[in-house]
Amino acid sequence: MKIRNLFSRQNLPAMIVVAVLFTGIGMLMTARLEWTGTVAAEEYMQLANQTNNVNASIPGRYQFATNTLETEPLESPFVNVAEVLRPAVVNISVERLVHQTNMGVPRNWFFPRRDSDKQEERVIPASGSGVIVDAQGYILTNNHVVEDAVTITVRLFDETEQEATVVGSDPRTDLALIKIDEVNPDWVAALGNSDEIRIGDWAVAIGNPLGFDWTLTVGVISAKGRSNLAIEGGGDLLFQDFIQTDAAINFGNSGGPLANIRGEVIGINTVINPSGQGLGFAIPINMARNVVEQFIEQGYVSYGYLGMVPGDLTPSFREALRLEESIQGILVRSVQEDTPAEDGGLEPADVITEVNGEAVTDVSDFRMRIGIHRPGDELELTVIREGSTQTLSFTLADRADFDPRDAAQRRSGVKEEDEESVLATWMGITVTGLEDPRASNDDNMKSDFGVYIVNIEPGSPAEGVLSPGDVIVKVGFDDIRTMEDWNRVTGEIGETDLAVFIAFYQSGSESQSFVALKRRD
Repeated sequence: MKIRNLFSRQNLPAMIVVAVLFTGIGMLMTARLEWTGTVAAEEYMQLANQTNNVNASIPGRYQFATNTLETEPLESPFVNVAEVLRPAVVNISVERLVHQTNMGVPRNWFFPRRDSDKQEERVIPASGSGVIVDAQGYILTNNHVVEDAVTITVRLFDETEQEATVVGSDPRTDLALIKIDEVNPDWVAALGNSDEIRIGDWAVAIGNPLGFDWTLTVGVISAKGRSNLAIEGGGDLLFQDFIQTDAAINFGNSGGPLANIRGEVIGINTVINPSGQGLGFAIPINMARNVVEQFIEQGYVSYGYLGMVPGDLTPSFREALRLEESIQGILVRSVQEDTPAEDGGLEPADVITEVNGEAVTDVSDFRMRIGIHRPGDELELTVIREGSTQTLSFTLADRADFDPRDAAQRRSGVKEEDEESVLATWMGITVTGLEDPRASNDDNMKSDFGVYIVNIEPGSPAEGVLSPGDVIVKVGFDDIRTMEDWNRVTGEIGETDLAVFIAFYQSGSESQSFVALKRRD
């Protein structure tokens, strides 16, 4: 008789079960494990009533803190910020002109305009925020909030609305100043000092994000001096010195204030990163303060101009110029003729380390330090040339005298007394002067005089007859050469029910056309 092999393959599953069972019994016997202790319900109730007992003992392994403060209810420090600053924040609604072809497709690289396409301009609504900075009704906001706006409506904290006019706008800093007729002096915001902020300071944003009016969000100053941001649609933005914050900022916050814990405005919220959270950027209020002063004084911003091309001080250039690693600055790549840079003795391959005694870190920082100065300002540059350090003096010129973009922007600056740059509407036709950039930059505009149509109201007598881009040169029996003529003649005609003769140049045409406009019943 053969004995069956206990370790055969057939008995292997049974052997595994037996081994696990005995192993478990052995561990329990040797380790003396304790099951989680239990506490009766009445013991928990007794513990909960001990409100001043810290880390009271509970049967079992754990202890819980049950202390509470015997004080009055605590108030958030941001309540005071909201009470002080919210009345200074306004909601800005605009109707904006958008350039399109007659196919209804916006002009861009993928759909370039053909000669056969007729240029059209449509009005679309948009909104943003602003902050009252002066009792005379001045409101600071972003240029991109009011850019190309036909109408600007400001809604105040008391829910009343007023129409606003543009005092000045500047795409180089993305700042704009608008004005309303009346404002409560108690609602004017206090402006702080953005140079004093520190990373980690509280940051409070107030605005109208995504249509939610007067929303307050809180965070901290995450970083200072952010530059070289790739901002969509920000091609004209020259000066970047942003404050970074993780206070929630969304679409509609643009133009609203970023404040410190005292309720003082330290920045104007401008840019967000839609692909990431906690990445918002604001223009420092010290930069904005300088721009506002110039808007009020002259309706545009003047920038100092040196006349050189700065470059980064790369490791290769540092080695070639025999500069120590500790030396920071920017490289002079070229010097423009007949500019302050040439007159002051600046030369290519110079290394600029200081502006007016303050260290220069990079190209963006250097541009900011020059750009914040006005034409005629004097400054000193500390320069390293061929191993020796010297100080050069310069008197800045006006950037508009050298940069066509600045010159064009200055021509479009709006002053209240400058009737030539103000939009006017009559019989549903909104026009502007030919010096307006919308007219002067239109290659299809052929007339040397008249008023340029920027919008036709739907349902008006001119709908389907006149179009944006046309130039009106005669109304009734009167020639129209300027906005002054337009305002005078249309004011005399008024709200007539009679047909009115209008002569105009159709966009792209060199011959006059005629039409008789009559109000519809």
